Amino acid sequence: MALQTTERYCPICGKPVTDPTYDRFGELCCSEAHAEAYVKEIRAQKIHAHATAGTGQPLPRQMCGG
Repeated sequence: MALQTTERYCPICGKPVTDPTYDRFGELCCSEAHAEAYVKEIRAQKIHAHATAGTGQPLPRQMCGG
């Protein structure tokens, strides 16, 4: 049986965090700057995952007719 730790750490710098002020996507960050950096990182990962759509390759770009 695994023990669950209550210690939380900033995903950007690894500093222990206890104040939930900078909670982003369930991750506690130590500052507003690190919270914003974490959000940018998560957005980039989601965009990349959506762009590759499980193929490992980017989807072809579609040209708009004009």
